[in-house]
Amino acid sequence: MDNAILKDLISNLREHNLNVLNINVRQNNQTIAEYDFIPQKPHLLWSISKSFTSMAVGIALHDNHFKLTDHLIDFFPDYDYPRDNPYLQQITIRDLLTMGTGHDTCPVLQADWSNNAQWDIAQLFFDEPIIHKPGSHFIYDNSAGYMLSRIISLTTNQQLDDYLYTKVFQHLNIPKPKWNTCPQGHPQGFSGLHLPINHLATFSQLILDQGIHQNQQLIPSDYIAQATIKQIDTNKFNPDHATADHHQGYGYQFWINAYPNSFRMDGLNGQFAIFLPDKNTVISIISNEPDNMMKILDLTWLHLTNKL
Repeated sequence: MDNAILKDLISNLREHNLNVLNINVRQNNQTIAEYDFIPQKPHLLWSISKSFTSMAVGIALHDNHFKLTDHLIDFFPDYDYPRDNPYLQQITIRDLLTMGTGHDTCPVLQADWSNNAQWDIAQLFFDEPIIHKPGSHFIYDNSAGYMLSRIISLTTNQQLDDYLYTKVFQHLNIPKPKWNTCPQGHPQGFSGLHLPINHLATFSQLILDQGIHQNQQLIPSDYIAQATIKQIDTNKFNPDHATADHHQGYGYQFWINAYPNSFRMDGLNGQFAIFLPDKNTVISIISNEPDNMMKILDLTWLHLTNKL
């Protein structure tokens, strides 16, 4: 292991007072560098959870539980929604994966997050106006990941966390992790997953290895290939605060990077898994940086990738 390759990055993270907690670098299927600012422990991964949900969708597709072209409303016949909205009727599982739901605002932003709230995110999804043709307009829509979690449960008879444990985690020797739930008891899908960095790195290695672990195909390679390339345009995303790494497109719950042929899992406050297939490398970072999380990514490009 050569932690010297992290020296410049660590120095710059400290210089900018960025609250990174753990770093892990895997190359050629082994950890080549790691640094813990604090001891490793399970940490809320925020929106990195979306990418895990996406992998569960890929497995369920392979298991013939549903198709990318299946329509959302067919899974939720008992919900109250406007039956005369053609856009709502057109939303597919693929549109949920790409955040091309047709919403103009994320419905989860309307939720009451107090402890006693009994809101239903699925109903919030249906209550939010669908004003764009599905698949044509990217909006960072947390409710899409939640609906995917619910569809996993409805079609596999397992909750998302149980399904991923059965299909993936147990094969990687990852204990069943904590996953925050909605008031109805369903894993959030868009957030809520807790893992320590070593388990985040292990799962990320599986994605880098096209879903293969010890000669066993745990996640379909063709799905990973599609999930990690541009599926929808993000040029208009958050123009006041976005960086170049937000404007390269979005896959199936993965961001595409400005760095050539790379993609990432990305969560609030500086949670990252940065995939560099050309270098057979994945960089995992766990942080608690609410003020300047994208600076962590910028410094990683500047002070680490050139050493790999």
